[in-house]
Amino acid sequence: MLENLKQLLMTLDAKVDFDQQTQIFENHRRALCWEQTDRLPLVVSFPYPNSNRYMPYPRNETFDNPEKMLFNEFVYAFGTSILLQSEINDDLPFTIRPDFGTVIIASLFGGNLEQRGDNPPWIRHFETLEEFKSVFEKDPMDFSQGICQQVINRYKFYHEVLAVYPNLQKSIKVVLPDLQGPIDSLELLRGSEIYTDFCLNPELVENGLRLMAKAQVGFAKYLQQFTTDNFNGFSHQQAVTIKGNILIRNDSAIMISPEMYAEQVAPHDEFVLKELNGGGIHSCGKIDFNVPEIFRLKSLKCFDFGQSYLNDVETIYPLAREKKIPLTRYRPNINELISGKITERFPTGVSLVYEASSYSEAKLVVRSYKSNK
Repeated sequence: MLENLKQLLMTLDAKVDFDQQTQIFENHRRALCWEQTDRLPLVVSFPYPNSNRYMPYPRNETFDNPEKMLFNEFVYAFGTSILLQSEINDDLPFTIRPDFGTVIIASLFGGNLEQRGDNPPWIRHFETLEEFKSVFEKDPMDFSQGICQQVINRYKFYHEVLAVYPNLQKSIKVVLPDLQGPIDSLELLRGSEIYTDFCLNPELVENGLRLMAKAQVGFAKYLQQFTTDNFNGFSHQQAVTIKGNILIRNDSAIMISPEMYAEQVAPHDEFVLKELNGGGIHSCGKIDFNVPEIFRLKSLKCFDFGQSYLNDVETIYPLAREKKIPLTRYRPNINELISGKITERFPTGVSLVYEASSYSEAKLVVRSYKSNK
């Protein structure tokens, strides 16, 4: 094992506080259940301080190196840090996952995986329709395809390592990787042609979405044997607690109308959510025009923002409150946090993420926010 990983794990095993993590979960749980809470849960992201002893590895070194990937999960992931949480003192749940980016399900269907520089891995979509049709020859339940086995092996490695560190093993949640969602995985494989297919070849879209959904459900169920999200009805994704057992990424839905979403995508999202006993929908970008249709999903338990500031949250929040669908990762500005006005706008039903401009600001914001409760 890498010597710095061994030293890091020893440090964290002596440092992490299981009781604090239990309290952090309870704060998230109350907000997600629309219960009264002293303050909304707040997770703060920040630029990693260059002065720290433990520096994260470049991302292009982690894909094929389980030790470096695990190291980074503890040191710096989603702009947050398990290692530094005790100094920030925010409401960060301690989670680790095999971090292969967005490509896992697409790779199962023969997607051409690339990684350039220090960027996350990506899928180069099929160049022609005939090449794309090869996805329909794949068995969506054959997890020997793509990088699925690499993901499985990464889980096994994590558990093997954590078994030596009992306090860490008890305090850290091993969670699902990013399995995207039916439309996002299909778009990775088809490219932007998917949007003309919605109009010109809807049967192709229907069949493709059905395959993506089946693969996502199948692999998620298979991987549950390796996860340790053991709070009934809740799990963790993207550095926060979510309600339900899966988070569907729906970034591509910003490019289609509410009518297209409702008719062509929603049935497959609902299939994924229902098969996994409920979960959330995530979208980056401006998605508010599709939110009313998303909120019609019967098995939807929460909604996760990528960029809440691009959306009309003032209109979304009353609808969310009516349907008791919590909103995760709302991004307030610094004045809302320091003044305490954020809890006047959203008394409950919301979790917060603040993007600090520096490490020192991250500590200051949390301290000021907590003093307002």
